[in-house]
Amino acid sequence: MDKFRVEVLRSTPNPQQTIWSAMHQDYCEEFVWEQRNTFPDEKKAGELVIKHLLAGGRGHYGPIEHPQIVFNVGYFPHSLMQQIRTHRVGVSFDVQCLAGETAIALKHTEKGLPTSRSIKALYELGAADPDIFKTLEIIVFDETQQAFTTGKIQSVICSGAQPVYRLTLSNGSYLDCTTEHRILTTEGWHTMAAAVGLEGSSQANNAQVKMTKSCQVIICDKTQTASIATVEDVQYLTQVLTYDIEMQGPWHNFVANGTVVHNSFRYTGQRIIDAAEGKRDVEDVFYLRPVGNYDNRQGKKYLYSEKQRNEDKKWCLDACERYRQRIDEGLAEEHARSLIPFDARQHFVMSCNVRSLMHLLDLRWKRDAQLEAQKLCELLYQHFEAWCPEISAWYTKNRAKKARLSP
Repeated sequence: MDKFRVEVLRSTPNPQQTIWSAMHQDYCEEFVWEQRNTFPDEKKAGELVIKHLLAGGRGHYGPIEHPQIVFNVGYFPHSLMQQIRTHRVGVSFDVQCLAGETAIALKHTEKGLPTSRSIKALYELGAADPDIFKTLEIIVFDETQQAFTTGKIQSVICSGAQPVYRLTLSNGSYLDCTTEHRILTTEGWHTMAAAVGLEGSSQANNAQVKMTKSCQVIICDKTQTASIATVEDVQYLTQVLTYDIEMQGPWHNFVANGTVVHNSFRYTGQRIIDAAEGKRDVEDVFYLRPVGNYDNRQGKKYLYSEKQRNEDKKWCLDACERYRQRIDEGLAEEHARSLIPFDARQHFVMSCNVRSLMHLLDLRWKRDAQLEAQKLCELLYQHFEAWCPEISAWYTKNRAKKARLSP
């Protein structure tokens, strides 16, 4: 876990003063901006925020949502990313995603049953019954046979509000997605932005974007036959709640509004090959827990020994070599990666406000949370402490590691 990193990319300056000004405007008849020269300093503002908004269980959280902080999180295992993205409120991630109403093509079973569901509906199904994905199958694209088949969902993830764009295709369909979502084109897998050469601004007051490249994408027609459609237009829509799907192997893609798109599990194939060739430490690529004593879910204690860890490290190296061999034999990266261990290390960008950051700490800093999630929260808290010293001190005394969920 010594490789785990959390750094701050951007944050609202004087966050406690910002919260105080929002609180003050709630009951002040005057325009508070005109009083900015008489605002309390950052420390005093923090003390007043605690007194009037947080102390005594008041829970007046609205003004606390204004200051924002953006983290770059690095070298954490994929399982941590999956867990953090599944259970959170008000936290956004820079990842590839689709708008909630995007239709996901399902395996056709019986007459009268739907042949598609929205990705939002699939997320809600999984939240209500995680076992639903053991039987539910969706349409995927076999890149070896160049034909559609079926696959099973690992999980559906809500990724927060993100800027969404609409691609309009020559067959009359459209796809609403983020710039980072990868789509299958006639030239291979590309992010949406790279595929169409996206240029322009997505600011609400100047939302003008344009394509600078022609692009043809692989689509699934009504007979489930692969064909090609041309992207005719791209428009910026707005920020909306977005979702993504993680698929089980071997094909890590699915059909969204008729277009073949990639699933969310990110990886870099070259680093796996580098590990196989001894150019990179395998533990820079995959995560293994340290040697030590642990508890299982039933509370039974066990030792993860040096011998076991060395065996697992060798297994990771063997998987890297097998991956390299299959790539050399011509397999696509999306196909070969089904051979690698699950906990590849990942980097991501995460943004929160003060309220949602405390909520995340409430959820994942409790003593029975996943060990890696606790470590993430520990690193997040260090930045929280430097950013909002008075509020973080109140949080430490009243809420830290106590699993008292904020509303």
